[in-house]
Amino acid sequence: MFTRMNRGVIKVVLVALIGTMITAGVCGCKEAKDYYNRGMARFEKGENDRAISDFTKAIKKNPRFGMAYYYRAMGYHRKKEYDKVIADYTRAIEIDPKRFSVAYAERALIYFVKKEHDKAWEDVHKAESLGQEVREGFLKALREASGRKR
Repeated sequence: MFTRMNRGVIKVVLVALIGTMITAGVCGCKEAKDYYNRGMARFEKGENDRAISDFTKAIKKNPRFGMAYYYRAMGYHRKKEYDKVIADYTRAIEIDPKRFSVAYAERALIYFVKKEHDKAWEDVHKAESLGQEVREGFLKALREASGRKR
């Protein structure tokens, strides 16, 4: 029933559909949120490298995806890649400082680990100014390590 032209059109449509499916990848990811969701599932399973890869893909799709930066930072934290942690928390903060006030507290911890106590204190103060609670145990350790009260 199909004419030659109709069969040609059907072939083109099928090739386009197959190409779209291949481009989307095995997971069917097309959107930043799809990569983010898959990254979260992998993060929860402790699959850090795979989660980081997915968060990176989400960021490539949407460079203003603050949650992807935030959780990629947490993945890097698990791997003790502290400079990358700082970079990603910083980017999340740049995107939305109020929403990511917790990133100030988390970044303060990384600065503490790196013995950059003045920077840690700056982040503690910023987090608190945004209403973010900073754990007392951490503050005590920072006071002792830095020799400062605040």
